[in-house]
Amino acid sequence: MSCVPFYAFALLLPVLCCQRLSAAEVIRQEDDGRIVFTAQDGQVIGTTAVVSWDYKPTRWGMYEVSLTYANAGPAGTEVEVAFGTTEVTGTLGTTGSPDREATLSLGPMYVADTKPQSLAVRCPRPVDGAVVHVKTVTLTPACEGQPPIQAEDGVVTLHGRDATVHGTVLRYEPAEKKQTLGFWTRPTDAAAWSFTLAQAGTFDLEVLQGCGPEQGGSVMTVAVDAGQPAVQKPLEFTVEATGGFQDFRDRIVGRVGPLAAGQHTLRIQPKQIAKQAACDIRQIRLVPVKP
Repeated sequence: MSCVPFYAFALLLPVLCCQRLSAAEVIRQEDDGRIVFTAQDGQVIGTTAVVSWDYKPTRWGMYEVSLTYANAGPAGTEVEVAFGTTEVTGTLGTTGSPDREATLSLGPMYVADTKPQSLAVRCPRPVDGAVVHVKTVTLTPACEGQPPIQAEDGVVTLHGRDATVHGTVLRYEPAEKKQTLGFWTRPTDAAAWSFTLAQAGTFDLEVLQGCGPEQGGSVMTVAVDAGQPAVQKPLEFTVEATGGFQDFRDRIVGRVGPLAAGQHTLRIQPKQIAKQAACDIRQIRLVPVKP
């Protein structure tokens, strides 16, 4: 595959265009977990309406896919974004001008492994007269499972499988013996949950944590409703070695609240990593404090 300058690309592919194509650069995942594929780093494949990027993920996980484009022609062109064996689709509108951009959300995509793969944008059934200029494809970290809700007994369980992972190495490990947030080797990597309280209250924060021999000592920060007007003061706790990263033990690390009924967020992140990895966390529970 070789890069094709814009004027040749437009002549060969009147339906799908990149603004500018040059020698492909290394695509980097941001510290917050976003991966941005820009047109200038793409490659044109043959004479079909395909733009492709080669990329090796640094972690597996769930992402929300969005496409930023311009289309001076009519609406209705179908677009596909594929990464490995996973694909999301949508229908493009018109922006009225090649200089006016729009962003289309294409839905969730699960990146299943860290093998080198190609991300491709295709327009398999173009509408006559449409000239689509691809600007960027963005993969934004998304909830791995379902947003947690409060149980009837008042407990809120924030399982690792329901977190949104913000980072480049941290990931949810679904293997039966693990089922944990693992690979916590970078202090910029964080896990976050959005959860709903039906009953207001104050809660003990219980962490189901594992850590390998002689790997303890990392400091973790837990922030509830960060950035909100009635922000809770962040909690900190020191990770305890448990004998193994999947040797999980419950521990209460602090108290949060009072929290009102409604939507809340919780984010956990290393403040300091003492050894090779901070810890594995299978789940966090908010346990109501009895009056």
